[in-house]
Amino acid sequence: MTATSGRNLPGREVISNAMRGVVQIVALRQGFLGGMSPAWTGSGTIVHPSGLILTNCHVANPRAMGMSAPPADRLGIALTERSDQPPVLSYFAQVVAQSPEIDLAVLRIVAGVDGRQVSNLNLPYVPLGDSDDLELGDVLAILGYPGIGGDTITLTSGSVSGFSHEERLNVTRAWIKTDATISGGNSGGTAINGVGHLVGVPTQAAAGTGIQPVDARPVVDTNRDGQIDQRDTPMAIGGFINGLRPVNLASPLLQKAGLSTMRGASAALPPVQPAQPARTSPAPSPSAPAFRALVFSRDVTEDGRPIQPASLLPSGGTQLFASFEYSGLDSSMTFGEVWAWNGKTIAQKRGPWDAEASGRRTLSLMNQRGLPDGEYHLVLTLNNQVMAEGKAVIGMLAEDTDTQVSGQIVDAATNRGIANVLVLALKPGVRVQDFVRQQNKEQVVAKATTGNQGAFTFDRQLPKGQAYGLLVIARGYRDLAIDGALRITANAPEQAQLGPISLRRE
Repeated sequence: MTATSGRNLPGREVISNAMRGVVQIVALRQGFLGGMSPAWTGSGTIVHPSGLILTNCHVANPRAMGMSAPPADRLGIALTERSDQPPVLSYFAQVVAQSPEIDLAVLRIVAGVDGRQVSNLNLPYVPLGDSDDLELGDVLAILGYPGIGGDTITLTSGSVSGFSHEERLNVTRAWIKTDATISGGNSGGTAINGVGHLVGVPTQAAAGTGIQPVDARPVVDTNRDGQIDQRDTPMAIGGFINGLRPVNLASPLLQKAGLSTMRGASAALPPVQPAQPARTSPAPSPSAPAFRALVFSRDVTEDGRPIQPASLLPSGGTQLFASFEYSGLDSSMTFGEVWAWNGKTIAQKRGPWDAEASGRRTLSLMNQRGLPDGEYHLVLTLNNQVMAEGKAVIGMLAEDTDTQVSGQIVDAATNRGIANVLVLALKPGVRVQDFVRQQNKEQVVAKATTGNQGAFTFDRQLPKGQAYGLLVIARGYRDLAIDGALRITANAPEQAQLGPISLRRE
């Protein structure tokens, strides 16, 4: 590599050109009253002017990575127009190629935000570089979006500090180490060399790769079930990424998506008819092992399907069943299950996978003297890696009965917080229309008013195991009123964070 491309920090013009090819990827879910609200975000790089985007697989389709995240209804693409302004949501995209093994994916823009199909795009893009040319000490510039909604693009820089391999990958450079500061939200973003070519993708590395993992935990109620637990999508909450996936690893995915790759350029794509965007997420790769839809029940059908699955089960009984769907497995893999009761391991099994490659499997925990009340936690592993986990509560936990609920109210068009919004939680069994008609304050169990950023916290905790009606009132906006919208499960944490609630203007 020449000194021009490796040892010198990219100039202002190079960075400015690359910046316009960096996008924020916003996973959107259908929200209250039909509005769309963000579930998680990440970064990506446009690698062809027609709208081909390289990012992380866990950003585009976390379920393909084995994460227990509900599918996104849409993948929004927000373009960078100015460095001092938030990105602008402009398009919807679909996954066209993905590899959970290396945590990379390729998206294609297929529609505008109005839902109309797009073609003949001519977007700013970042040319592909050759990551094999990188040497120790080469300078890199990192671009991406570190936070959720409304944040501006960030630039950090550093040098190549080393390389790391993975035994399961037949490559010498599975990771590029760097001393650049890269926050978790930059996942899927852009690492360019001195001449502005894409050479790496900031990626959250797992333990054992030689890369320090980012501290990521479920901190947002992404699936909107009223609790923050392992069923929610992990968000980076501290620490930093210091690993890059070399862009050369993405060549097979880019070629599958129709892009012929070459050093320092992105060759022309053949014409592709855009597909109509759908409110579903692409299915996980059939070759990638995956566990999905883990549920608990007190009984199952003859073919092992759960009867009345629930996370809160009544006291009594001698059996607890856990059912899940799986795919991409074979007999060479080692399957494990670990059961815990109130944090104490009570049963565990480990051995070769002895079922079909795909299907449904049902496990059971039995105690002839009766299963005691408490929290039951099941962890499923494959080759010593956690693939899925879930919790069920038998009976009520007397020592943990209330949850403090917080959230944010945002404008549906701008996704910005709305101040001075009245938020009411109604007592269980109280219908919203009855409250509106009677205006009986005794029917309100908790209330809150939003601050300048639209954030709120109810003035009292909500007892668990109940569903509460929700009423949101804001001047200049349509009222939001939904019966049973706040469902606080029996095993909800002491504090729960609702995802952004969108209001539409009158």
